[in-house]
Amino acid sequence: MPSLDFLNAAHSVRLFGITLSLGPSGILAIVGWAMFAAGALLAVRERLTGAKLGTLPPLVSAGATLGAMSAGLGLLLLETYPTFARQFCLPYALLAFAAAVVGHALQAGGRPIGEE
Repeated sequence: MPSLDFLNAAHSVRLFGITLSLGPSGILAIVGWAMFAAGALLAVRERLTGAKLGTLPPLVSAGATLGAMSAGLGLLLLETYPTFARQFCLPYALLAFAAAVVGHALQAGGRPIGEE
């Protein structure tokens, strides 16, 4: 199966004269850091400036933020603590994303949520 060999093989990228060699765990770590950092950035930005993710209601914004941070943490810990990542981080991320989707569906259906 050549496609599985492609996914499991190490890949080298030359960037600014530096050669980076990434395997599957390295790629997962990069994606995990990006998701965790994006979620943390959104949370800090919302807390400091009050600016939400677009015009989304607080439930959707919080669900997307928590989902991104939990999924990123799960991907980062998948190799070192696989049980914790599989049993806590990734299900929590799915739950947070599901809450964001339900909140967005309620908002699209005309029900105001999270607004005082």
